Order: sequence, then structure tokens, then C-alpha cells
Amino acid sequence: GLDNALVQDSVKRVLPGSFDRHRKLVERLDELVAAVGEADLYSTGLAQTLGVSVRTLQTAVQHICGVSLHQHLRSKRMWSVRKLLVKGSPLLTVTAAARANGFWHLSDFARCYSRAYGEMPSETLTRARGA
Repeated sequence: GLDNALVQDSVKRVLPGSFDRHRKLVERLDELVAAVGEADLYSTGLAQTLGVSVRTLQTAVQHICGVSLHQHLRSKRMWSVRKLLVKGSPLLTVTAAARANGFWHLSDFARCYSRAYGEMPSETLTRARGA
């Protein structure tokens, strides 16, 4: 209901039915991404698993999320890391949380995390532990 209220009427007229198809495809993509954890994600493999072309997948993500497929995937994984860090489990490390979500280049991860959330990942973890 809220999706329909937020979509401009002109978009609904120009693209009849595509919003719902794209929204469902992005939901399926998000479920798939959540299930694969640290596995490498490639647009070709994702599209094949979802039964669509790479272009259709890219178009759906752009239409629904307003960002590229790559940006959307990174954002979903970054949010998964943040959820782990906010829990503040005693044995969790930033490296373990990042790697569990497919981030291997840790300085790039830390820079992107800081840009997205306004703090370093270690600060999130420290605050969650109450230190």
C-alpha cells in the first residue's frame, strides 16, 4: 500500500505492472543475498538463479532502489555487518563480521562503512559492548 502511495502516477501510467514485477524480483534478490552470506556475488549468477537476464535484474534494482545492482548488493551486505556489530557479541571481531558478509578488502570496507554510518566499524562494536 505504501509503495503505491509513494510511486508517482506518471510512473504507474508509463510502466504498467512493471513496478510490482520489479519489486518482487528485488525481494527475491534480497532473500538470495541474505542466504549466501560470504559467497561471491556476480550479476550473471544472480540473474541466472532468479531466472531473468542481467539487464532485467539491473533495471529492477535501479527502478525500485534507485541505485545500481552493485551498490544495492554492497548496501545489503554492509547492513548485515552493522546488525552483527550492533549486537556486540563478546567474541565477534570487525574482521569476522566483514568477512562473514563477503568483504575481503578490509580498508575499503572500513572506509565505506564509515561513509555509510558516520563511524568506524570498531566504534560501533565498542559502543555495543558498552565499553
